[in-house]
Amino acid sequence: MWTPTKNQKFGVVTYNFHHDGIRQSLHLDIGETVQILEESNGWYRGFSTRNRNVRGIFPSSYIHLRPFRIDNEGISPHEGGRQSAPHWLYETVTPVEDGVVQEVASILWEWGQIWKDLYVVLGTPQGNQELWDALRKAMMDLADWRKQLVMGTLTSDQIAQLKLKITRRIDWGNRKLGLDLVPRIEGEMVDPDRMSVVELHQVHVQSAETSKGHSSSTGTLGKKREKRKILSHHLFFCMRAFSYHLGEDTEIFFSLYDAKQSRFISERFLVKLSKEGFSNYIDCINSNCTVFTDLGSADLDSELYIVTQVIRIGRMMFSESGKKTSVQNFRRPYGVALFKLTSSLLKGSDGEPLSFSQVELSGKLFSSDEKDFWQLHELILKKQSNKYSILSNTSYGLVVSVKVLHGELEQATKENPLLLKNVCITKKLGFSDVIMPGDVRNDLYITLSHGEFERGGKSTGKNIEVSVHALDYEGQPIECIYSGTGHDGTTEFSSMVMYHNNSPRWSERLKIAIPIDKFSGAHLRLEFRHCSTREKGEKKMFGFSFVRLMDDEAGTTLRDGAHELCVYKCDDRSKLSNPEEYITMPFITREAVECIYSLPFQRSTKEVMVINTLLCSTKLTQNVDLLSLLRWRSAPDGIGETLSRVSRVDGAETVKFLQDVLDALFAMFSTEDGNSTQHSGHVFQALVSIFSLLEDSKFEHFKPVMDAYITGHFAAALVYKGLISCVRHLSDLCPQTDKQDPILRCFRSLEYIFKFIIQSRLLFARATGGQNEDSFRIDVECLFKSCATMLSVQASNILQTQVTLLENIHGASDQLARVMTAEEVVAHVSSLLNALPQDLPRELGKAKLKAIKNAINSTLFEDDEGRGLLLETVCSCLRLHLDSRLELSLCAEILSDILILTHKHTFRFPHNKLPPSLHMGVETVMLSLADVVIQVILSLDTSAPNADSLVPGLTNLTQFLSAMKSKFVPTHAAMLLGSLGPSSSNVEILTLSGTFVACLMGVFQLMNEKHYARLWEFHSNHGTHNLRHLLHSVIILLADLVKTAVFPPDWFVMRMVTNHTILTAMQEIAQPLILSFLKQGNFDNQLWSTYLNLAVGFLTQPCLQLEQFSQQKRHKVLERYNDMRVLMGFQILSMWHNLDEHRLHFIPGMVGPFLEVTLVPEPELRKATLPIFFDMMQAEQQAKGNFKQVETELIDKLDILISENKGDDEYRQLFNTILLERVRSDDPVWRDSGTAFINSVTRLLERLLDYRNVMQGDENCDKRMSCTVNLLNFYKNEINRQEMYVRYIYKLHDLHLPVGNYTEAAFTLQLHAAQLSWSNRMLHADHLYPAQTETQRKEQIYRQIVNYFDKGKCWEEGIPLLEELAVQYKLHIFDYKKLSEVLKQQAEFYEKILKGGRYDNEYFRVGFYGFGLPLFVRNKVFIYRGLEYEQITAFTQRITNEFPQAKLLSHNTPPDDAIRSSDSQYIQICAVKPVAAPKPEFDGGEVDERILKYYMVNHIKHFTYDRPTYRGQPDKENEVKNLWIERITYVTESELPGILKWFEVVEQRVEQLSPPQYACETVHKNNSHIRQMINHYRVNQQDNIQPFTMRLQGTIDAAVNGGIAKYQEAFFGSEYLLINPEFTEHVTKLKGLISEQTMILEVALELHGKIAPAANQPLHKRLIEVFEGLRTKVRKMCSTPQSQRSSSSLQSTPHTHRRADSDPAQEFRRIGSIINSPLPPLPSDKKEMSGGPSSSTSGNSSLRSSQASSLYGHFQAASHDDDLYAKPQEWEESLSAFRDTRPRSALITDSRGSSPKSLTRSLNNDYIIVPPARLSDERQRWRHSSRPPSPRRVTQDSLNTSWSDSHGSHESLPPLPPRGGEKTSRSVSLGGEDDQPPPVLPKRMGKKCTSPAMFGSDLLLSESDSGVSNGFLPTTPDTPPLVSPRNHRTPPPPPIPPKTSSTPLTPVTPTSGAGEESGGDRTLLSTQDYLQVSPHSSLDDLTPTTPTNHIVYEVDTTRHSLADNYSVPPRLQPPPSTHP
Repeated sequence: MWTPTKNQKFGVVTYNFHHDGIRQSLHLDIGETVQILEESNGWYRGFSTRNRNVRGIFPSSYIHLRPFRIDNEGISPHEGGRQSAPHWLYETVTPVEDGVVQEVASILWEWGQIWKDLYVVLGTPQGNQELWDALRKAMMDLADWRKQLVMGTLTSDQIAQLKLKITRRIDWGNRKLGLDLVPRIEGEMVDPDRMSVVELHQVHVQSAETSKGHSSSTGTLGKKREKRKILSHHLFFCMRAFSYHLGEDTEIFFSLYDAKQSRFISERFLVKLSKEGFSNYIDCINSNCTVFTDLGSADLDSELYIVTQVIRIGRMMFSESGKKTSVQNFRRPYGVALFKLTSSLLKGSDGEPLSFSQVELSGKLFSSDEKDFWQLHELILKKQSNKYSILSNTSYGLVVSVKVLHGELEQATKENPLLLKNVCITKKLGFSDVIMPGDVRNDLYITLSHGEFERGGKSTGKNIEVSVHALDYEGQPIECIYSGTGHDGTTEFSSMVMYHNNSPRWSERLKIAIPIDKFSGAHLRLEFRHCSTREKGEKKMFGFSFVRLMDDEAGTTLRDGAHELCVYKCDDRSKLSNPEEYITMPFITREAVECIYSLPFQRSTKEVMVINTLLCSTKLTQNVDLLSLLRWRSAPDGIGETLSRVSRVDGAETVKFLQDVLDALFAMFSTEDGNSTQHSGHVFQALVSIFSLLEDSKFEHFKPVMDAYITGHFAAALVYKGLISCVRHLSDLCPQTDKQDPILRCFRSLEYIFKFIIQSRLLFARATGGQNEDSFRIDVECLFKSCATMLSVQASNILQTQVTLLENIHGASDQLARVMTAEEVVAHVSSLLNALPQDLPRELGKAKLKAIKNAINSTLFEDDEGRGLLLETVCSCLRLHLDSRLELSLCAEILSDILILTHKHTFRFPHNKLPPSLHMGVETVMLSLADVVIQVILSLDTSAPNADSLVPGLTNLTQFLSAMKSKFVPTHAAMLLGSLGPSSSNVEILTLSGTFVACLMGVFQLMNEKHYARLWEFHSNHGTHNLRHLLHSVIILLADLVKTAVFPPDWFVMRMVTNHTILTAMQEIAQPLILSFLKQGNFDNQLWSTYLNLAVGFLTQPCLQLEQFSQQKRHKVLERYNDMRVLMGFQILSMWHNLDEHRLHFIPGMVGPFLEVTLVPEPELRKATLPIFFDMMQAEQQAKGNFKQVETELIDKLDILISENKGDDEYRQLFNTILLERVRSDDPVWRDSGTAFINSVTRLLERLLDYRNVMQGDENCDKRMSCTVNLLNFYKNEINRQEMYVRYIYKLHDLHLPVGNYTEAAFTLQLHAAQLSWSNRMLHADHLYPAQTETQRKEQIYRQIVNYFDKGKCWEEGIPLLEELAVQYKLHIFDYKKLSEVLKQQAEFYEKILKGGRYDNEYFRVGFYGFGLPLFVRNKVFIYRGLEYEQITAFTQRITNEFPQAKLLSHNTPPDDAIRSSDSQYIQICAVKPVAAPKPEFDGGEVDERILKYYMVNHIKHFTYDRPTYRGQPDKENEVKNLWIERITYVTESELPGILKWFEVVEQRVEQLSPPQYACETVHKNNSHIRQMINHYRVNQQDNIQPFTMRLQGTIDAAVNGGIAKYQEAFFGSEYLLINPEFTEHVTKLKGLISEQTMILEVALELHGKIAPAANQPLHKRLIEVFEGLRTKVRKMCSTPQSQRSSSSLQSTPHTHRRADSDPAQEFRRIGSIINSPLPPLPSDKKEMSGGPSSSTSGNSSLRSSQASSLYGHFQAASHDDDLYAKPQEWEESLSAFRDTRPRSALITDSRGSSPKSLTRSLNNDYIIVPPARLSDERQRWRHSSRPPSPRRVTQDSLNTSWSDSHGSHESLPPLPPRGGEKTSRSVSLGGEDDQPPPVLPKRMGKKCTSPAMFGSDLLLSESDSGVSNGFLPTTPDTPPLVSPRNHRTPPPPPIPPKTSSTPLTPVTPTSGAGEESGGDRTLLSTQDYLQVSPHSSLDDLTPTTPTNHIVYEVDTTRHSLADNYSVPPRLQPPPSTHP
């Protein structure tokens, strides 16, 4: 049983869970978070937080539970009633974990998907490898950093810094990826619900700067949230290892060195090592660690090094160190090492302190000569390697570790307790940046620099050691000498010993920390000794020096710097036991020179000792003036002089002794009873100078010292009165004097002056119990009156003083608020502000605003009473400045502060239950500033571009809003630019505009219903026009904010808060609209229009379209704001209902906007707003009797909006359902027209959605064309919208051009041309055409159409247009120049028809089945016109690419209902044959085949497809016996070609062809093919004869499927007609066709024998023998009477005549070619021949439709390529249903030569007249022939008359008159010799030849029917000649063939060469020429293309293989071409 969970609400998926077998299981991926609703037996039920709408079950073991909280537990929208939904639907469960951790997890999910998308496009033009790599690294870093946070092992400081690092990386990534900006404060995401809109805007500004790297602040901060500046830094140091083994005790000194200033900046840290080495050093565990403290920011910016100096303690010479222990040990130099502290180590990688762990540094020791040891570190830095060398050591050297700590040392110790426990402190040389009160330091640093000593009579220098002793005035030693930190102080120190050096330099620094009470009499004594190198030699003293540390008379200490000390001779130390003997002697050489007294010790004048001193003391000073001030009581008479010298004291000295100085000054300021003294004025000046000193940036860090002094040390309770008097005196004096500097300094120091005044008053009140309170208030009031008087004076000399007072008065007011009420203080401040004149200088006005800003941000604003008074003053001042557009930036800052602070106060209370003070405060701001702020924003918007121009991708402001603003907003551009300054840029103005917008939104955010009501009331009291102006301004502004981009697009949070505020404001604005501007007399159409447009703009703005957001982002928006579109939609609906009778005013203006609202993909919104259209239709119908305006506008806008990717199929259904339901329910009088309109719009929506769905992608080009045609047809046929119709015509035109559909583009433009007439009516200009007359436009379009037809080679279509243009030019325009151009072009078109080679496009049937396909093709059948040279395989590939999800059906049977109704996609493709339409104009006359062929495949609407069927059991021995053909005829809706390359099938007819009927078609086609070959080879005898031979062999000696014998067996038996009497007509016809075939074969054999080479003559003889037998069989089979038989050659009645002198080649080109004729295979092995590929003669039909391998074997083998697509259609193309209507084309051939005796007969005429046969094949679409008459009609009578076509036309052309010289007879020869034996049959090819370059083996296996079909009149062999020899002249001899067999590189053109010699006008083509003809070209244009070597090789190879196959000797093969 499922039970709701209580403690298990939130978890993380730990394993993937994908189990489809489990019902209601929820698919989960590892890492997802889930909300758990119920549990049961180890299972949970809930949902993923990614998609809350999908719920399911999942195992509890797969979930890791996390702590959580429920933000709105128990909350339901159905409060107070029964809940209709579970409470968890409204719960928000969030994990209880760190916000940054949550954010990182969310970011990784979001970035992960983007990263995957980037990976997908890598390697493409859209790919970005650099971004992909950067994003991957960022994601890895974030995951690692999140792990560190979750582990919880970091300190608080490390966590803070790591969070900062994480948020910076997130912001960087969001900016790179174009994601939303995350507003942050100190790295944490802000909650927009808990802050003002204004503050949120500031946070966004700072976040944007931080993410772009413009800000170095930590995180994103508000302007007042500045990060606390770190003043102190510390360096933790630890020596980790020392690998040098010296064998002696060692001292290692570490100190910080500033390489830029070439000085040490810290004390020395000392580590002592015993001679056993570092590993045995266990003296103290922390003795090798220290902290270098008090480093300033300037120190970190410098070049810091750690300098290490190593001193050994032992023998003088290091080489003797290995000997036994020495009695005397000396400190000797050993080596120096340097460690560089890099900037990244000190400050972090990006400029901010960041160090989580210690950094180890290693280095080596360097050595040099002893004389250079003091500067060895500088030599190393300068890389003077010739003066130093590295100490050899094979180990790691010296290893140290460092870590930078930030902040106060006390805080650093707390954060790192283990690290800094018991660690010694190494101080800085000098003071830190801040000296806090109570800090006591009294350190004197002595540096033993160098000395000069006498040699003393020795040849070598001395080994001098200096020992330093610290003694008090009694000579007692003081333990205060520190050679380094980390060890206790000593009473003496011994320096290093420099071997044999009388001028040693040590540079050893000591710290002398003498207690302050002993400092005055203390001195240092330096004793000099010579150290002998002998084993037991003692150190001999030879002199000393001393130095007094303080001047007893002046009381000052020894000055800092170098001091040259006197060296006094002394060899006995006991003489120095009493310091009084030498302490009075001069100790500095300068003083010794001036000394004239005798001294107890003799001074060595040639010897000198130099030391350097540095005093760091908070109690001792070296300044005499400062000391006299501190000791003023000892010399009261010199107070005046002392005070005058105070200003000369160095500021650094003053702040060091700040407390003592202030105590002295206040003691001098007044007497003990509080009265002033004679020095009070000077003291006040001194105090002001000190206060001013703190304003210096150098000493601003000492302000905390001053504050600490005031609160903890200041005790002068009576000085407040005197201080007030001094300030008042200066204020009164200001207008009267020109010396303003003292007054300026005083006003700048008002803050500290009043701090002392108030502290003094508090001390006094505390001491006296609050006495003299009134007196104090009076003094203060007088002071402010004085200041107000001074401010009211207008004088240039005091302007700066006035500005200074206003800028610093806040310091006084803040302090006064401590002892006075806020109301009183505000009154004083207001008096100052009000005292200023209105006409202020700009500087003073700016200062006034600064004073206001300071007052707002002071404690005065916290008090309720004070806030109210202050707001009144501030708002009035602000209004003045805003009205005049002055200092807008400062005004915006002030208003921002007001709103932020007010929001913080109001946030604590419910929105409608504010305290009166807060309510009044909001009302004051609202009434005073709301309207003027609106005007300022509008004026700013008119003076600068909006963010759209700076942020690409956003829409511009609409023209409507621009027009409205121009009416209601004054232009203030110049004023604004003047107020912002001359350097103001558009970006600055835009930023300022954003600030004011945020302020206005802040005002609206603070306002409740009462405030809005008060605002309307306030303005209506001043007149309705005032209220109207306010409302209009507000609406215009809000519309501007909605339409334009005031805020950048990535400020999503800011935009959402702004929209929520606008939504609330619009709900309130609706009230005055309804109450004041809706009644009949007060209705304001413009106001309501702007409001409704604003509502629509708000609802449709991009940032509210939740569907475009990710699931998480959408959930967050809905959780916080709900769907604001729905709320606004219902607001629109409410306002619309209120309009009632005024609705007509918004028709048609609001149709488009409301349509845009209904298109928003929110179901509830659509259902609520769609009925508005019914209301509009009803309103217009009632007013005008129709709703044409609504109809027109709706259709126009719908077309535009759908193209903008709005709307979907759900909208189409809702539109239809809701409006039809409303029509039915209300049953208006216009019900029928309304229903029709709604259905029409629904159909339009369907077409528009289809069109939009295919707008993108090259693979959708055809779909776009289909949808475009659907739309243009809709606009023309259904709603008759010509402008939309023309618009889509050009869209279709633009789709055709890129893909080269020029013919279709021309037909498309003809649609537009058909809309135009030849008139002079002017047409307006558009984006395509200029303003011109209708005639000019139509002419221009015609010209373009003709150009397209020319490119598409459809010259026949262009000629009528040219004729129409010629008529206009000739009869109407009278432009003969254009007429001549048109006629020339028309002539060119006629020439191109005869010359130009054109491809016969294929046609394909495509069926689309299944509901998965788009609506416009679903379950429909189309006929496609293939592309040029496109075969079925390529076409199928193209269609499947266009529909990649579709499955290809492998059969062509009609699909069943299951396929049609499935949700999948299916496509069925097969080739179809065009059926030409009848052309009556061609009937009855001779028409050139090149003219007719165009109409065979163009202007087609009927197409056929044949499918074989068997009735009964198929006879395997004779398949043709019961083979039936199912012929399907398809009729398309339009002719092809047309405006598309495909059209839908609108009609389908099925016809059954019986076996004999189909056999008739087959034989007829073969007859046509043979005729074509006869005609071809009569004209082109030089061509390759092999195709001709194979055709004859395959017909006469059919080795496959039996040939005619199969027909005889199947149909000519007596039983067949008895069983099938209905086929008698077809059987009779078949006999006639077979008989006709024998006659045709006889003529063909005659020609073959004449042109066959010798190698083929044996085969030719064999064919004659077989033919004799065949003819005998045919005569018997056809039972033709003997009287009608003849062995003569075939004769026929001519349809027309050819002149005897005409060129046979030219005649052949006129009547057609056989280049596309198929060839039957060689009689060979049946299996081998039937399995080969199929190819036509020219290669044109190799892939068109499958053919059998024999003439009569129609269904044995198909092309491999066609198996899948056209398998059912494996036969010859059938006769066309419209063939009988085709015109006739006569072909005339001549015959010459003699035939063998057995077959030879003299002819009675000179010509064989061959009437044309009918075209029967798709491959012959460019050919034309007439159908021969049925054999039943062939009688002797008919043969003696003119031949007529099957239609009974008896027209014939008269015979040509005879010409002289004709021969009376001509013999026909079939070749061969009578006595020659039959030839041996040639061997067959061993394998198939695959070369397609010539008439090769591919062609051998084809039965394609392409070519010219030239029919013979069916006659009997005995048919007498029909034309008398007298009517004919002897034909000229045949053309002389060219000398070379081929000219493949030379185009065939009419020349005067060989062609003329042969009697023709054109050069004939050789075999190789045929090979170069384009495979889809006819012989009408036999221009050979330029072959490649590869093609020539294939040609030669194929020709050779054929020659071998037919045993043609090489000598008989055509010689190679010699043509160049």
